[in-house]
Amino acid sequence: MNKFIQITPKVKVKSPFILSNIEKYEGDICNINFHHQEKNYKLLSDSLEKFNLYFNYIWYAKFQTDSKHPIRAHFLARTENSEIFWRKYEAETQGSGQNFLYINGKKFKLTDWFLFSEDKQKEIILQEFPNLFSHN
Repeated sequence: MNKFIQITPKVKVKSPFILSNIEKYEGDICNINFHHQEKNYKLLSDSLEKFNLYFNYIWYAKFQTDSKHPIRAHFLARTENSEIFWRKYEAETQGSGQNFLYINGKKFKLTDWFLFSEDKQKEIILQEFPNLFSHN
């Protein structure tokens, strides 16, 4: 099992499967229930749909550090052409983790992305992919 997933030639992230001891899944994102991340998934999908970007693939894992702690999940999702990756990572310590968006390898906190205006989001995407959305 690879410890990392390469998202650009220069950027790699830790695989969600590293801590997994309950469930591992890799494939179509439609087969995943995001549970407490469902609202973020909907908001993020809606914000990217405006630019014809859609999540379609995911590496998803569930783990539990011991029977006294709840089952947690972390994942890495990508858009159709791997332009954008969404990474939710939960560390072994409960309450710690990361929720980032990678746009052409540049990292943004998901909460910051949601605070950006639609114009700012468009500016970022067009800056990273100037030819991809020339019709917008």
